Amino acid sequence: MFSHFFKKSKPRSLGVSKTKRRYDLPLEKGAGGLFLKLLIGMMSILAVLALAASFVLSAMTERWTSGLENRASIEIPAQDQNGKLLSTTEVEALVKEVEQFLKKHPAVLDIQVMSKEEITSLVSPWLGEDMTYDQIPLPGLISLRFREDVIFKPESLQVPLKNIAPQIRLDTHQAWLSQLLRFTGSLNFAALIVTFTIGITTIIAVAGAVQARMAIYHEELELLHLMGAGDRYISSQLQRYMFLTAFQGAIIGALIGGILLLLMGWISGKMDITLLPDFSLSAVQIISLCALPLLVGMLAMFTARYTVIQTLSKMP
Repeated sequence: MFSHFFKKSKPRSLGVSKTKRRYDLPLEKGAGGLFLKLLIGMMSILAVLALAASFVLSAMTERWTSGLENRASIEIPAQDQNGKLLSTTEVEALVKEVEQFLKKHPAVLDIQVMSKEEITSLVSPWLGEDMTYDQIPLPGLISLRFREDVIFKPESLQVPLKNIAPQIRLDTHQAWLSQLLRFTGSLNFAALIVTFTIGITTIIAVAGAVQARMAIYHEELELLHLMGAGDRYISSQLQRYMFLTAFQGAIIGALIGGILLLLMGWISGKMDITLLPDFSLSAVQIISLCALPLLVGMLAMFTARYTVIQTLSKMP
């Protein structure tokens, strides 16, 4: 009848349960965890939007650069340098003369003379769709592409073109393209700074939450020390808790941010404005955004580990 006193008890490990996850410290009690989830969720929304903006700006810059690299355009105004209007026949004659010169130039690879219909479609948004262009002298426009293996100097074209007609303009797109790239580059840098600031804020928030928890459960920590729990074991408790808290908050924030991106993409698709950038993302960029919650969780875990180790090393 005393056999139950001699039964071999099962070995137990401190803070470990095979049926349900639990902590030796009451970390899940109180409203601090919910507040941290909310904070990380809101920062994750901002991080998703900032990273997506950086991706879109990078794609837009690459598209503009590749579309205008080694290219130039020549405008033959329908008005000479004295202000006299030229007839359509005179403009066409100048276009032919410029075309013949460009065909002989060693740096020019391809020439495209824009038709009257193409020029009309370019000026119609400013002059109106109902405007009759038969009696209006339109300028001549020529688009050209340079060879990549030949060093091009604008002077080699500007001087001969001025000899053909002084009013002819050569636009290599370098001036406004450099300004545009500088502007998009500054926006891209600002988006990365916002992302970096969000990461720093996450580190500070997690470190503050860990220190607050350790201050609240100071007596419990001392009891764990007396029971033989080492610094590594105690830090693992807070690491796991902070990882799960940050991961859950980041998932919610990433989902809301993804919904906002889909909404912005749908709105931009409905707007017929060609100047707006394309809000589509590549597969690699989408995977990067989906990995954001995991990165936030890992950041919180390492921050918690460092904070716990540093705090415990100062305890008597």
